[in-house]
Amino acid sequence: MVLYIDTHILDAEDNQPMALKRLWKEGWISLVRSDAMDTELGEAKDPAVWASLTEASATYPESLGVFVLDHSRLDHAVLAGPNDVESMDRLWSLLKPGVDRQNCRKNHTRDVMHVHTAIRYGGHGFVTRDAQMRKKSDQIAAQFSGFQILSPGEALREALARVKGVRALHQAEPQRGDLPMCPTAADAERLDASE
Repeated sequence: MVLYIDTHILDAEDNQPMALKRLWKEGWISLVRSDAMDTELGEAKDPAVWASLTEASATYPESLGVFVLDHSRLDHAVLAGPNDVESMDRLWSLLKPGVDRQNCRKNHTRDVMHVHTAIRYGGHGFVTRDAQMRKKSDQIAAQFSGFQILSPGEALREALARVKGVRALHQAEPQRGDLPMCPTAADAERLDASE
């Protein structure tokens, strides 16, 4: 399971994001960031906060999204192809209907950049606390092969369900090889109930 994380998930220390990070460190899921994350972090006013968050973001693999003028870093973006333009347009119309691209807030553009990058590279979902984005998850899933926009709790439940499925498959077919360290059933219940 490949999940892209929103910038505010980076330093979150509540139960669901921490549990997702644990599953990532144990090798059960992949957590990835888009290039838009460091663009957002670059606007931190406090140099100490910038340094701390940039160091934290560096622990996650980065996917390079398509270049968006005034938002992308030249050395951390790729040129858009015809499919990128069409999918970015569709995504914009779903996530930000009626919002003028030329005169919108920076975070509107960067929200679309995060999600577009995740879809472009075959991610399963985007983890965010942004309620407005999450309201669009069903529409996004219908247009983009089941891609989901998830809260940290929803992402954790989905990840734990997949871990459970893989563990059941491993019990039935142990010849497939070793699994990462397993979260215990008690851990899974505690994490799932923490939302």
